[in-house]
Amino acid sequence: MKEIALSEINEQLADCPEHLIIDAEAAYDKQLRALADQICRRSIAHPIVLVSGPSGSGKTTTACRLEQILDASGYEAHTLSMDNYYADGTRNADIVDQFGKPDYESPLRLDSDLLNEQLDALAHGKPVELPRFDFAQQKQLKSGRILTRKPHELIIMEGIHALNPEVTGAAHNSATRIYLSVRTRITDGTEKLHPSLIRFARRLIRDSRSRGRSPEETLSMLSSISRGENLYIMPYKHYADFELDTFMSYELSVYRPIILDTVRALCDEPGAAESGIPILLRTLEKLETADADWIPPRSLVREFIGGSEFTE
Repeated sequence: MKEIALSEINEQLADCPEHLIIDAEAAYDKQLRALADQICRRSIAHPIVLVSGPSGSGKTTTACRLEQILDASGYEAHTLSMDNYYADGTRNADIVDQFGKPDYESPLRLDSDLLNEQLDALAHGKPVELPRFDFAQQKQLKSGRILTRKPHELIIMEGIHALNPEVTGAAHNSATRIYLSVRTRITDGTEKLHPSLIRFARRLIRDSRSRGRSPEETLSMLSSISRGENLYIMPYKHYADFELDTFMSYELSVYRPIILDTVRALCDEPGAAESGIPILLRTLEKLETADADWIPPRSLVREFIGGSEFTE
């Protein structure tokens, strides 16, 4: 796991903040282009691309960016979300966590039979009618969208369970498998900020902005999300052919004015200390602020703060 000094981030912000953003975006774009090149080289035998990672890792933007790059390379790609393959809520009523609450992280909530059936059909160029999941009704519906993969086209499937063999095992032999997450720690010389807290900061902003959740609700979900990651996601990342670090060196400096007061207040909530929230607060307090104006609309950071060309 990589590390970056907090002082280095502040020095770059003091010197030229726009260059810090531009350089970080260029470095991520370089990773994506190298990955897209590998996908193209493997495309005949592996027309399916599975993109997995924990909550807040930037799967949606990464998948959409890969689609853009692949399209421009002459390998037209179609991005699908695993969220649309959830089974009807009535089937999931008995799936609970250790506290007896609904376990929304469980792979058993997915209609894996339909998912594998459609991935196999798409890999062999057969038409499928894609599903659409209505979260308000907790019901899987037909979308009316028929998709047929043509020769040399690719299917990108993104979702937290994309590498779980119990969910997508039937597709693994025809897939390029990608795992992504934040893999860089910020250190001030005395303590290190765990990458999971950067993903928490991302979710804190996104949940408030677009999902109607209070900061307290986002914090209360953290233990359940962490449990789900340890049970259902991390054990399968070794199946990945490629890994991607979605850390952006400037991002916490952009998040700082948005969530500083919120994180300070969360430190008084039950379970905050055990979750590392005080370390996140101290890191935010020591960082300088960066202006979001230089962040392009295709940036992964825009998935969380708003203004994304992919998720709005």
